[in-house]
Amino acid sequence: MDTLAHGLWATAAAKANNRFAPIKFRIGWFVFWGVLPDLFSFAPAVAWLLWQVIIEGVPFAEVPRPELLPPEVRMTFPVFRLSNSLYHLSHSLIIFAGIFLLVWAIRRYWLKSRQAVPMSGSLLSAAGPCWEMTGWMLHILIDIPTHTRRIYPTPFLWPLSDFTIDGISWGRPWFLALNYSSLLIVFLLLRMKSRKKQEGLLSGKVSTNKQFDS
Repeated sequence: MDTLAHGLWATAAAKANNRFAPIKFRIGWFVFWGVLPDLFSFAPAVAWLLWQVIIEGVPFAEVPRPELLPPEVRMTFPVFRLSNSLYHLSHSLIIFAGIFLLVWAIRRYWLKSRQAVPMSGSLLSAAGPCWEMTGWMLHILIDIPTHTRRIYPTPFLWPLSDFTIDGISWGRPWFLALNYSSLLIVFLLLRMKSRKKQEGLLSGKVSTNKQFDS
């Protein structure tokens, strides 16, 4: 899926979680982890493309782009081979799980080293898992069915397996329309829920004030 849609789905997921789940996410950090896999994978390719256009003066239409090249031709370009390697690292549930657990272990070790310090709520929270990192996992799960094997299939079991799913290309016009229409509906529903909650809180305050005045 495209990076913008990843960011929007991550925002929607974080907002929904904060409304219904007991564990709250910092939305900005959840969105950061939700788009990081693509930024990590494709930053070299984007930098190379900009260099070709701005510095080398190559017309944009003539710059090789990975989505327009068959896999065997794409892999002849060093920058696209690098992006492919970075994509394997950033789009693997195995790699995600390893780094997620490593960060959790580091946070617990940091808390243990401060046992002499009174345990405030924020300190205890800092020792738990970094739940915002699950935005990374959400990114991978979304990409598994929305990439074909022709261009950047999602290697979600790498390095244990190179198995991928030949999904539906997120770049198809009908899929883009469906995807962004779904996002619009989700954000409208979240907005309606938020408005109802605010109205409920306001009516509760009014009722309490009336009882107090009486």
